[in-house]
Amino acid sequence: MNTPTIVACALWLVALWRLPSIRHSHKQRSLALTLAALAAAMTLEVPEIKAAINDHVGITGLPPLLKHLLGVSSAAFLLDFVIAVVRPQGLAHRTRIVAIGTTLPLMLAFYAMANWMPGGAVRVGEGKRAIYPVLYMAAFTLYIGVAMIVATWLFLAGVRHSRTLLGKAGLGFLGLGTMLGSLYALQRIGFVTLQLTTGAENPELEDFLSTTLKQLAILSIALGVCLPPLSVAVEYVESWNTLRRLQPLWHQLTQATPYVVLSTSIAKRRVPFRLERCVIEIEDASLALREYVSAELHEHARSFARRSGVSDTEIEAVAEASWLSVAARIAPSGKQLKGVTYPQLGVTGRDRPSEIAWLRAVSRAYSSSPVVAEFFRQEEPSATVLAASPERLSPRGN
Repeated sequence: MNTPTIVACALWLVALWRLPSIRHSHKQRSLALTLAALAAAMTLEVPEIKAAINDHVGITGLPPLLKHLLGVSSAAFLLDFVIAVVRPQGLAHRTRIVAIGTTLPLMLAFYAMANWMPGGAVRVGEGKRAIYPVLYMAAFTLYIGVAMIVATWLFLAGVRHSRTLLGKAGLGFLGLGTMLGSLYALQRIGFVTLQLTTGAENPELEDFLSTTLKQLAILSIALGVCLPPLSVAVEYVESWNTLRRLQPLWHQLTQATPYVVLSTSIAKRRVPFRLERCVIEIEDASLALREYVSAELHEHARSFARRSGVSDTEIEAVAEASWLSVAARIAPSGKQLKGVTYPQLGVTGRDRPSEIAWLRAVSRAYSSSPVVAEFFRQEEPSATVLAASPERLSPRGN
C-alpha cells in the first residue's frame, strides 16, 4: 500500500469519527468539514483513483483541479474552526467570505483558460495562455499560504489558554500542521518564481518537497484533532476515579445527614455531573455536621494526629476526618451544640482542583487512617454522652 493511500485511509477514519459531531456546534461542523475535505483531497492522490477518474471523465487534469479546490475549501473550514475556538467573537468574517468566494471562481476560470503542459496542473504553460497556469497557482498558493499563516498564529496563541496538557498538545500539533501548510505554499511559490525568472526546473525536488510537506501537515492536523477528544476521555476517567474515591466519605456523611442528598436521580454515565453533585453533598453534610462539635474538638484532633506521627502534609486532612467521624456519631440525635465555636472547614477558600484534592485526602483518611479510627474510639463514649445530654444541646432548628 502506497503512502497516499495510507494517508487517505487515516484521514477518512478520523473524518468518519468526527462526522457525528457536525450537528453539535458551528466549530464542530467546521472541523468535520475540514477533515472531510482533506480526506477527499488526499483520495485524489491515490494512483488508482486518479487513473479511474482520468479514464472515465477523459480530462487528464481534473484530479489535480479537484484536489486543489478541496485543499482551498479545507483551509477555509480550518480557519473558521480555529477562529471559533480561539476568537469566539469572530475575526474578519466578511473578508474571509470574500476571499474564498473570489479564490474558487478564479481558480476555475484560470484553469479553464490555461494551456497546460504535460506533467499535471501545476506546470507553467506555453504560448498565449501561458500566464493562466501561473495565475491559477498564484490564486491557490496565495489563499493557502495566508490562511495557514493566520491559522498558525491563532493555534499557537491558543495553546497557552488551554486547560489541559492534551488540549495544549492538540492545539500545538494543529499549529504545526498549519505552519507546514504555510511552508508548502511558500515552496510552491518559490519553484514557480524560479522557473519564471531563470527557466530552471527541478521537478523531482519540487514533487518531493510538496508531497512531504503536504502529508506531514495533514497528518499533524489529524493528530491535533484527535488529542482534544482524548483529553475529554482522560478527564472522564479522572472524574470516575475521583467519584469512586469520594464515595466512602459521601456514604458516611450522608448517612448522618440524609436531608442533604438531592432527590433527583442522575444517569450513571453522567460521571462529571455525578461527581459535582457528590462534592456538593459532601460539603453540605460537612457544614451540617460542624454544628454538632466544637472547634476545641477539632484542635484536639489536630494535636492527636500530630502526636500520632502523622506527616505535616496530612495532619489537617486527618484532623478533619477525625472530627467529622465524631460529628457523624452525634448527628442522628438531631440536636446541635449551641454557644460554641464550630470547626472551620478545610475546603473553604480553595479552587476547584485543590478542593477535589482536599476531599480525596479527607476521604482517604476517614476510610483507612488508623489515627482517625483511634481518635473516634477514644471520643465515642463522650460523643454518646454529648448526644444524649440536654444541658448543652437544643433541638435542630430551634
